[in-house]
Amino acid sequence: MKLRIAHFWFVRLRPLLRRIQARILRLLPISSRDGGVPKGVIWDAAEWIRETERRNPPASGGSGHWQVKVRDSELITLPPPRTIESSIPPVFDSYRRVRYPELSVTCIRRGRVATSEGTVISPDDRVFDQFAHQWGDPVWKNKVFELPGLGRLENRDGRWVTLIVPASGINVGHWLMDGILRLSVLEAAGLAGDAKIIVPDTRPKYTQPVEALGYGPDRYGGLREGHWEVEQLLVPSYLSAPGFIRPWGGRWLRERLGVEEKPPGSRRLWISRNRARYRRLQNEEEILALLSREGFEKVELEGLTFLEQVDILSQANAVAGPHGAGMTNLLFAPHGARVLELFPPEFVNPVFYSMANSQDQEYYYLTGYSLREDRNPEGAKDLDHFRVDPGKIVQSLKLMNLLA
Repeated sequence: MKLRIAHFWFVRLRPLLRRIQARILRLLPISSRDGGVPKGVIWDAAEWIRETERRNPPASGGSGHWQVKVRDSELITLPPPRTIESSIPPVFDSYRRVRYPELSVTCIRRGRVATSEGTVISPDDRVFDQFAHQWGDPVWKNKVFELPGLGRLENRDGRWVTLIVPASGINVGHWLMDGILRLSVLEAAGLAGDAKIIVPDTRPKYTQPVEALGYGPDRYGGLREGHWEVEQLLVPSYLSAPGFIRPWGGRWLRERLGVEEKPPGSRRLWISRNRARYRRLQNEEEILALLSREGFEKVELEGLTFLEQVDILSQANAVAGPHGAGMTNLLFAPHGARVLELFPPEFVNPVFYSMANSQDQEYYYLTGYSLREDRNPEGAKDLDHFRVDPGKIVQSLKLMNLLA
């Protein structure tokens, strides 16, 4: 019993003790290259390059850092989502009118990449804020500031490009939306020729999209929780804030995979989440029985390769399913396809509204309900399972002109 109590407090207190240790190390004159913690933040990469070049003018060899612009910023306005419900949640409003940022590729000589979050660290031991993708949190909450050391430093010769985003380690959808799409910036800059790609790790779910785009096993390496210093580190801009899908990037991916060359599809697909740990549709069988009468077929994407998923979605003229990573494959559904997304009552997330509209698809949604037994034991309402009224599915199909 005493051992169990001791273990409980060790597990609870260990993260706090590590944070305290990290904060002490940050005050000491020990570089994070050698076991310390990064000493600051770079808020603007372009300004940092200008200042570094001023101190190391080209006449003396220069700093070796540079940045090339790829694309201007642009403003996109989306149509409102369609639904049978009487009111649209306010969260959709923030996705309807979006200013996408200017895009560029930054080269950092002897730059470093650390941890599964792919944090980019400068030669003068500071973290680049604009490359951290913090999901709204301040950069000081980045993992590298919480760890008492980043592990053994490994050196990599040549030119490497990082695509890693913090959520890619836990959600393959974000690897595709926020990570892989950064290759569009690199290729638009004409810098992909000899660059090797830093991926989260070498499991197929990370490497299959890279290989499908023509970058074989000799062109990538898995960082995992590593700590690398690279001779020339290329960092493409994020195309957008997390959850927003830039139409330009989606078109690039479709063209590179040959999706644009395929004729409009005829299949009606139900993207199942019955294997998922969270946000399962509890009455899926009931809903699927109804949908199957209207020509829908159940698809479980977890057991398919990346290219198999691309192929199936490229044949669709309608896609329906609960909110989840499988919906990321809307990137490959034809223009004009109709999409019905189902939400749990406490978690309406418009990321796939943004994605569907970026590919000129018709987006519809429906909110379900939860019973006491659907609640998540961890207490997070955004992870609750849920149910949907079959009658509302019928009404939604009528609105979508899909009911026979």
